[in-house]
Amino acid sequence: LVGALSLYYLDSLNERYAALFDRSVPLINSLRTLTRELGAVQRMARRVIDPSSEVAWKDLVQQLDDGSSSARAHARVLSAMDLFKGTRINAGLLTSSMEYAERVDAFLVLVRGQKLVESNQYLAEALRPAYDRYMLVLDTAAAHVAREGVQQSASYAAESRLLGNFLLAFAGWPLLVGGAIILLVVVVLLFFFASVLLLGYSWRKPAAN
Repeated sequence: LVGALSLYYLDSLNERYAALFDRSVPLINSLRTLTRELGAVQRMARRVIDPSSEVAWKDLVQQLDDGSSSARAHARVLSAMDLFKGTRINAGLLTSSMEYAERVDAFLVLVRGQKLVESNQYLAEALRPAYDRYMLVLDTAAAHVAREGVQQSASYAAESRLLGNFLLAFAGWPLLVGGAIILLVVVVLLFFFASVLLLGYSWRKPAAN
């Protein structure tokens, strides 16, 4: 019975950890991917307005546009994941994604209009601050995922210790019963010897006149 209960509990605990792993790891990977995409977009934005990138200018502009669209779609998928539903992170991801995508679109309009001075100023004053705010939201999301994982793991560990102690105590009931029997035998023998001694003493005691 103890073995069956232990196997059942270990299987249940394994399923819980597997679910926690399946929920947390893809989220962390998605956050890293989105961070990498946004970093690539930001680097391309700096290269677009760099005079030394004039040869590859057209390719960079298209890559910048494609990268921004990919990051926006990725952010929508990420914000819809279960761990972020009903939290401020969900709204923060959507808001930051929309804001940054709008800033990139406005930046591309200036770049395609060959307004490099205005593009440089817009990059410094609008696009980069939006990127920094976006990064703060992603950092908060990553911290939320890590915190949830640690809390769930700690809860599973505490439950495991409690049930492990219970199973250990339950499995050791023969030892407890054996100890109780030995203790009872010792008490009975002591009582028996004490009775014999008292009885012998009463026999040897001279009768009163």
